[in-house]
Amino acid sequence: MKKTNNMKNPFEVNTPEGISAKEVHELFVDVFTDFHQVPEIGHTFLNGPRGSGKSMMFRYMMPDCQKIDKNCKLNELDYFSLYAPIKLTDINYPELDRLIDSSNTFFNEHLLTTYIASKCFKSILQYPEDIVGCLEEIKKFYNEIFLWYVDISGQEISGYQVNFETSADYITYIIKILDGIFLRCKNYCKKIALSPNTNIEYNGPLCNYLDFLYPILIELKRLTFFPIGKPIFILVDDAGYLNETQTRILNTWVSYRTSKDISIKISTQLDYKTLKTVTNKTIDSPHDYSQINIATVYTTSNDNYYKRVEKIVSKRIEKYLEKKIEPSSFFPTDDIQEKEIETIKNSLKKQYLDLDKPYAAGDAARRYATSEYVKMLKKGRSGSQYSYAGFDNLVDISSGIIRHFLEPATRMFSEHISRNGISIPEITFIPHQIQNLVIKDYSSSFLENEFKKVIEEHGKKNESEILSKADKLYNLILGLGQMFHRIFVSDKSERIVFSVALNDTPDNELKEIIDLAEHYGYLHKSTIGNKEGTGRCRLYILSRILSPYFKLDPTGFKGYKFMNSSVLKISLTDPDKFEREANKNLAKEGEDIQLNFLNELD
Repeated sequence: MKKTNNMKNPFEVNTPEGISAKEVHELFVDVFTDFHQVPEIGHTFLNGPRGSGKSMMFRYMMPDCQKIDKNCKLNELDYFSLYAPIKLTDINYPELDRLIDSSNTFFNEHLLTTYIASKCFKSILQYPEDIVGCLEEIKKFYNEIFLWYVDISGQEISGYQVNFETSADYITYIIKILDGIFLRCKNYCKKIALSPNTNIEYNGPLCNYLDFLYPILIELKRLTFFPIGKPIFILVDDAGYLNETQTRILNTWVSYRTSKDISIKISTQLDYKTLKTVTNKTIDSPHDYSQINIATVYTTSNDNYYKRVEKIVSKRIEKYLEKKIEPSSFFPTDDIQEKEIETIKNSLKKQYLDLDKPYAAGDAARRYATSEYVKMLKKGRSGSQYSYAGFDNLVDISSGIIRHFLEPATRMFSEHISRNGISIPEITFIPHQIQNLVIKDYSSSFLENEFKKVIEEHGKKNESEILSKADKLYNLILGLGQMFHRIFVSDKSERIVFSVALNDTPDNELKEIIDLAEHYGYLHKSTIGNKEGTGRCRLYILSRILSPYFKLDPTGFKGYKFMNSSVLKISLTDPDKFEREANKNLAKEGEDIQLNFLNELD
């Protein structure tokens, strides 16, 4: 008899912090073949838009998950990860900017060091069964190592002589001391804010990485519950929330190249403020660190991403619905539309039949079928629209960001229950009508509703400002979408185009808006060989989440639209003029669209 007590919406998106190690083990699909640098020794930057899976990767790297995955004890792991999320921290104090540069740096490093140190020891508390037998060595570590470093930091330790009966009590007290040192500096920052015109002396301790955190962690590694001779990974999640000074400090830690013993793994939402250190030197890849951009990897290697999503969906259906259903069957296409497109393909194969070029007919059918179908819909049935239902479509639309598959899938599942009065155990597929309705709404929301966040952050600063950064970003996306749609319903030799390749370097204004577009997930950046074959140029790929919004075919992007940056810049102020300018030669076969097989992406 089936158990249905675990049945729930299988596509719900949970924060990694709220998922048990057992659930992570059951649901996680190994992505480290694509991002092999992340679990290896070395400082690593893991970049990607919100929802691309960074935090889930970090969660999977935590010792409780690794113990299950490797079926081993804590001290037998390949590395020991300590989690330090930045997003919900309270370490960013603008008041410190009033201090001279050196003082500002000292205080910010102290706040960052003590915060991360506290988080590291809180991570250890999650494994009581592993530390319970280590009382004597933890007691010795506390008295001879930890208190010594607290003392030389400038903190009075006479009141810290304690005697506990459990290992967990010692770790808890270490956290209490670290939090107290942190709060002492935090209170000083408040006094500065309340008395901006007075000089208030700071008499508290100051901690830093090289003289405090690093040596403490090195000594901690010697305890028997840690993996012998293996590195500690500090997982710094959402580092874009650090202020610039703290970002420079973190970069300085990276520049020390202590990664053999302590590797720092840094995740960002493509909003990291600088790659310079406190001495204004730039950290260099690959000497100081390795760098990964999730969206770029999955945008340029769609087959790998497809397989990942397929496994994720299969695992979730099996766990929460207790069924084995192929993802393509669970998210079926619109059969009527598929048959009509297949008819068009057969017609195109006859039209382009060339005995001297055996691949020409099939290639033409693949390239033009959906374009001809959409043009037929425009001319034909009133109200008829292209359907974006089907697993393949939904994977392509998610554009390399797993959250953009799971969130609409969650809504589809709930909508199916609500509309059709069906219970969870009865569900074996999501009707194509519901898929299409939800994904179109999700696409519109991504540009319209989500854009409110951009306006809040980058809207008009004063009445004299004609166009804000948010206005220019919206115009850029609108111009690109309109241009790609015109190409899609044209008679060009390549109609599925999602990318713009710039022949030259964009100026500062255009670059700033493009960077914003990447940060918010509207564009993905890469490079491509130039038309002359003499080098590479910048490539900007429109997120296929916007395919339903702009009525584009999401199933591929075979062509790249080449243009000068001066043309693209027109879109910032006049998207309609940009579209006309970019597509003015659309009626004839121009040289501005280059096919996929001529250039391979980085």
